[in-house]
Amino acid sequence: MHGDDGLVGRWNSAPFDYGAMESSELGFLPDGRGWSVFASVSGELSVTRFRWRCPAPGRLVLREEWLTSGVWAPGEEDWSFASVDSGGPVDGTTDTAYTLGPETPPGAGRTPLWAVRFEEAVEFSHFFAREEGPVRPDQDPSYRHVPSG
Repeated sequence: MHGDDGLVGRWNSAPFDYGAMESSELGFLPDGRGWSVFASVSGELSVTRFRWRCPAPGRLVLREEWLTSGVWAPGEEDWSFASVDSGGPVDGTTDTAYTLGPETPPGAGRTPLWAVRFEEAVEFSHFFAREEGPVRPDQDPSYRHVPSG
């Protein structure tokens, strides 16, 4: 057990990014691996692979291992790279408190979504809504460009 099973899955900041020009996604695999995605309307796409663990209830530690940057491919259902500009090892750690529960995105008449709220921003966002369906390693946009491990 690497952490809180409630975090396992895919998460998207888009419902909470009202008026923003960027969006972020997170993927938490049950084996303690994961990735974060940052995408901008300018075409920038970066994916950071990390290891994650929860040393205490409501506490998350992300240890960054690899960063891939490039340009996203328009017209794809999920984020994918049209081109990769750089990639390589990184060494960074985020240690933050978090809560899981219903959150209401900004905007009139919005329905609360199941979300994770981070005390410290992760990929430039404090709120991520849970996405439907299972999480798989091949959903990582850098999957075809970076060695697994």
